[in-house]
Amino acid sequence: MTVCLSGDVHHMSMETRDQSYLDGTEVEAAIEYSKIAADYDVPVTLFCTGRCIVEERDEMAQLAAMENVEIGGHNYWAFTTPVHTAWRALGKLTGGRVGSWNGPKLFQSYEIATTINTLESIGAEVSAWRDHAYRHDRHTLSLLSNNGISHFSDAVGPNEQVRSENGLTIVPVNTPPDHEHVYHAFRTPEFVERSGFQGPFGADSHQIGRWGRQVADAVSSTDDVSTVLAHPACMKLADSFDTFEQLCDRFRDTVRLSAIDD
Repeated sequence: MTVCLSGDVHHMSMETRDQSYLDGTEVEAAIEYSKIAADYDVPVTLFCTGRCIVEERDEMAQLAAMENVEIGGHNYWAFTTPVHTAWRALGKLTGGRVGSWNGPKLFQSYEIATTINTLESIGAEVSAWRDHAYRHDRHTLSLLSNNGISHFSDAVGPNEQVRSENGLTIVPVNTPPDHEHVYHAFRTPEFVERSGFQGPFGADSHQIGRWGRQVADAVSSTDDVSTVLAHPACMKLADSFDTFEQLCDRFRDTVRLSAIDD
């Protein structure tokens, strides 16, 4: 049983719905998360937006210096620029024939390179990538490979397995992602009922303790690599890292995402 424990970290100027409930920043939550994992000798892979460096450089440097932390790329702006908005609208207008969430090919390549360079400026060695909200297009894999990325973690689903594609090792999220399936902050039972959300793991959300048991069951039921997505912000908001600590205690055969072979 091999487990990869991963999370996503966003810059605070995104002003996400989770962030308004946090006491502190996502980067600060990620440091607390990583310290808990270190207590159990568990490595974690944290996919961070490039803007985190601009807004919290010292804290991000502290995170990157932790021996159990691998820093991966998570876009630079997380699709919040006018270029992204326009290209996304064009994709909707043309039924996906032209346009995407990621922006034009040259802009996407620029954003990938800028993200990597910015993260490496604090000493991170970036070889893994997960797009914000798992959003990628037909250009993404080749652009990542051209920019030195070796591992990609955008695929999501219960039957997804590690594989090779376009020169990258695809490491899918194949256990229920926390943000979509855990009640926390704004994500109340009433919100979920109104949202009509339906994902690869279904529509249900649960209290975090039950989610943790579902993740453990999913890991136990496969001989393949299991990738867990547990956001630092979500883990803090849901139960102040209690369930996350239980997962760290349970999953001792944990590896960095970039250590996984196809």
